[in-house]
Amino acid sequence: MKYITNILLVIAAVLIFQNCSHEDSFIYEVGEQYLFFERYKRISKTERVRIDTVFYSFTDYVGKTEITHFFKVGLIGDTLAEDTEYKIIVVDSLTTAKPEQYDLPEHPIFHKGSAVDSLGVTIYKAPLEDEEVVLTLRLVENSHFGLGYNGYLDARIRFNDDDSKPPKWWNREVELAYLGVFSKTKLNTIKAANPDFTGFDGLNATQKRKIALNTKDYIAEHNIIDENGKPMVIPMY
Repeated sequence: MKYITNILLVIAAVLIFQNCSHEDSFIYEVGEQYLFFERYKRISKTERVRIDTVFYSFTDYVGKTEITHFFKVGLIGDTLAEDTEYKIIVVDSLTTAKPEQYDLPEHPIFHKGSAVDSLGVTIYKAPLEDEEVVLTLRLVENSHFGLGYNGYLDARIRFNDDDSKPPKWWNREVELAYLGVFSKTKLNTIKAANPDFTGFDGLNATQKRKIALNTKDYIAEHNIIDENGKPMVIPMY
């Protein structure tokens, strides 16, 4: 009986330690303010998902040379009476992006009266070329703010310009009805045939059809061969 009791005490101690070291836990001091990065995104009325890293491929954003992502920064404690500066750093050991591949505020501000604010971080296509890089940011203490929940102090962006894979908007419907099988050469041909082309997102069927037919005419005019060595095919009629 004593042996069983000792086992139960060990199990209880482990559970207590796990609860105390949970990433969501920290000691809150009344009258102080703490910051953390919001991690959860709501995908339905009843479901949320945790997102630790955001991904971008410039192939999904035809014609764009820069993209700005807004991280949500949460406040624990009383809302502020005035706009207040907080501090972030780039974590060099967890970052492969070069300084010229991103831009972030030198003096980020958490605005008065807000429980959640945003941090805008801009990433650049050039000189990205075919590599994939990662940028890791970290909230650090300053004279105005402490640090909030453990595990919610870093924000990470992974980005690339990999045009060897189809962009997100080139889905099965686009393949079958409008553009056919993806290739890097075909994507470049679509851009050449449609100078203002930025992708299929937000377009109606008529607009998509026009892009496909413009590309088809361009292919015929220039006798373009696809990467497989065969004439480039657009299925739209």
